[in-house]
Amino acid sequence: MANVEALSSGDITKVGVIVIVALVLVGALLSIVITAIVGRIIILVVVVVAGVLVWQQRTHVKDQIENCKFSTTFFGVHLDAPDSVKQTCRNNS
Repeated sequence: MANVEALSSGDITKVGVIVIVALVLVGALLSIVITAIVGRIIILVVVVVAGVLVWQQRTHVKDQIENCKFSTTFFGVHLDAPDSVKQTCRNNS
């Protein structure tokens, strides 16, 4: 017959402590990984939104200049067209 050994209460306590420590370590590692991923996602979203805003503003300024409307702004900064562009608009009108 095989000799079967049962777990004592001391063994159960040791197993419980080991499992708790392992769970805490896994949780800590996951939180670091998830924090890094979330941080990268946030940075990606901010960069994409900034890129879209800059592109929209650039398109607005380009459209205004092409229509010979020189009173335009880029993110609130007033822009002046070069004299050569103004002269070209006057010649084409």
